[in-house]
Amino acid sequence: MSKQKARFYCRKCKKIVEVYECYREVKVFPEIKPEFDVVTWCCSVCNTPIIEVSEFRKQTQ
Repeated sequence: MSKQKARFYCRKCKKIVEVYECYREVKVFPEIKPEFDVVTWCCSVCNTPIIEVSEFRKQTQ
């Protein structure tokens, strides 16, 4: 659970808050986009999911 430098508006807290990466789905659709993960960022105050984004998986070679 890594803290992000991003801030988003939380509808539950009704203010702008810092977010952290609370969940990561690895290779969600391997047959369609194998190089992407779905990342959920949550509010650091109330732990409510705020945004889900697709993130490019870095290739380690």
